[in-house]
Amino acid sequence: RGEFLVVGGDLAYPDPTEHSFEKRFFRTFEDAMAPPPSFRRTKIATNKFDIDVKGWVKKMCFNKDRLETIDSKSDDDDVHELYEGPSTFVVPGNHDWHDGLVAYSRFILCRDWLGGWLMPQQRSYFTIKLPQGWWIFGLDCALSSDIDVEQFKFFADVADTAVGPSDSVIIVNHEPHWVTDYDNGKEANELSERNIVELMENHLRGKVRARFAGDLHHYTRHVPMSRSRKTQKRRARSTSADGRRKVEEKVRHVERVEPFVEENKPDLIVSGGGGAFLHGTHTYDKNIKVGPKQMGYTRVVAYPNEMVSACLGWMNMNNFRWRGWRCDLIFAVLYLGVVSSLFPLCGIHDDHEAFNPNHNPLLLLQWVVRTIGSLMLRVMSSEDVSLFCFCGICFGALALQSPDHKMSPCLRYFVAFSHGIGHIAAAICCLLFVQCVAEWVVKNDVVKITTADSDILPESGLGATIYDEYKTHFYPVLKNFTHPDSSLELDPLQSESLFVYIMTSIIEHSSKICEYLFTHVPLLKTTLRIFDLPTVIAQNHHDTCAILCSGGMECLRSHDRVRYQSIDRGVFVPYLAAVTLYYIFLAVPLAGSIFGSWLALCLNLFHCQSDLGFSCVQIQHWKNFVKLHIRPDGELEIFAIGLEKVPTDWTKDPMWQGQGTQSKKKSDVRPSWTLQHPSKWVPRKDLKKHIPQIIDNTCIPKRIIKRSGAS
Repeated sequence: RGEFLVVGGDLAYPDPTEHSFEKRFFRTFEDAMAPPPSFRRTKIATNKFDIDVKGWVKKMCFNKDRLETIDSKSDDDDVHELYEGPSTFVVPGNHDWHDGLVAYSRFILCRDWLGGWLMPQQRSYFTIKLPQGWWIFGLDCALSSDIDVEQFKFFADVADTAVGPSDSVIIVNHEPHWVTDYDNGKEANELSERNIVELMENHLRGKVRARFAGDLHHYTRHVPMSRSRKTQKRRARSTSADGRRKVEEKVRHVERVEPFVEENKPDLIVSGGGGAFLHGTHTYDKNIKVGPKQMGYTRVVAYPNEMVSACLGWMNMNNFRWRGWRCDLIFAVLYLGVVSSLFPLCGIHDDHEAFNPNHNPLLLLQWVVRTIGSLMLRVMSSEDVSLFCFCGICFGALALQSPDHKMSPCLRYFVAFSHGIGHIAAAICCLLFVQCVAEWVVKNDVVKITTADSDILPESGLGATIYDEYKTHFYPVLKNFTHPDSSLELDPLQSESLFVYIMTSIIEHSSKICEYLFTHVPLLKTTLRIFDLPTVIAQNHHDTCAILCSGGMECLRSHDRVRYQSIDRGVFVPYLAAVTLYYIFLAVPLAGSIFGSWLALCLNLFHCQSDLGFSCVQIQHWKNFVKLHIRPDGELEIFAIGLEKVPTDWTKDPMWQGQGTQSKKKSDVRPSWTLQHPSKWVPRKDLKKHIPQIIDNTCIPKRIIKRSGAS
């Protein structure tokens, strides 16, 4: 277990609320390793140098040889050096700054414990001195993509007075601006981190050997591109199926990128594997330019790799419909708005039969395209409400197609326009289908309607047919079944017949109520007629078209406004309501599929919309974190640990030791960080895919000092 833990921001997602901090952040670490028994959530730590381990065995928490000097120490910093347990330091992220860092200050800076990890941090930024001349600088870039002047003064003072000439520094901040600046196409004079660059170039002067960041929810490592390449023999490490680390000595020749001796350019690592969802890696360029000097870097590791990431991007075509169900109401309103002025399309089925009498699929496609085009022209020329929604969809598609340097302005407008027109065409296509079916069921006598010259009774229809079947076959059976036997005389005072008496009374009264509702009040018949949507649509469609098309007037591609306004609301409103139900059922899934396909194409064809595209897929797998180890020779060894599949079914660990094992003094227990099984939960199923694996391993040497006269 590591001696300390660094958390890289976005502790509470998406908003820094008390619920997010307590339930999603603190609860997770407390279940992984319990805090001391004396821990109180409401406590405000006024002195973080007073380490409260009450309830734990004190001799196990501090250095035994120097334990007696704790109370008499004058230097507060040395108190933490005596503490033997793990500590944690937390860098705030952009989501933590949404409330001005109020929640972060309350829960991080004013608390002593994050689970079993001590939190000595008193500011949102920090420095940690490590063995072998290594340092960690934790920067708080807030929402300005840079450190403020106060931080700059603090780190510059540490760099000038405490960091030695041969020391090396690791910089940790929340956002990887080396990736985002290049991805956003910023020029050299527009780059972020101006104060950080000043700190690195004029105060640290080549001592920064590695930079870590998160924010992007994946793992990548960029290394400097050298002018000359050499081959190097490396050890390849693998992980066995049982999860135990197994090192295999394999010799392979790889191209190593050697750093410039005079610049000591750092490795750039993004480890945001704790994010709420996965970000793809294939949408970001492999080779980037970093800093004002535009130094070249290349990506050597990506998790998940580019091929897997692209395959995950295609999941939008199917998954968005089910993951993005909250957009269904928006799609339904916009689609209905586009076609609202086109109801009804009188004679649409006859128009298709005239154009394609042999039902040729190619002619059907040609007819659909021609009809959609003519209806679009009608919307743009004469239909105000539909035109408003038409423009809303187009402008919405353009707004979603955010500017990206990977797409030229012409290509951006073309993709956005195509996306919007696709939705509009889909809305009209769904209308064609519903209206064709409404006329087809009448023409083929699937549903019978009442016309001016027919003798069909008004009760004829699907609902009336079902009601007749009920009266003929089911009503006599139910009536006989529910009718009580009057020959039975039951004494309600007898306990053995009390239950029978009560049930008979209930059946008798229920029978009378149902008979009254079904006979005197036509409840069943009315209910069936209300839900007989095919008959309602067919009948009202015929009645509406009879008014609009009377006198032989053309009413398919245009409507006479005077006749349209003369339609009885009792006819048109039920018709529109019934058609809307079928229309939404057909249009909403199609709209979700179109939107998901647009996202998939943007991700894999244009390599843009990474944040929106992968947040819609909501992939919770491919988690990762990084472990650092300083070797005896001073090199920094980095292990990136990945978890391809996250368990979703957990159970309490049978070997969990609770708050700790009691010592001889019953009031004290062993610290949770000394337990072999401190975590409360384990996956219910022990599967191979749930075993973490090493996804990256590299060694970073300490600062290389160029000697005078060196070539």
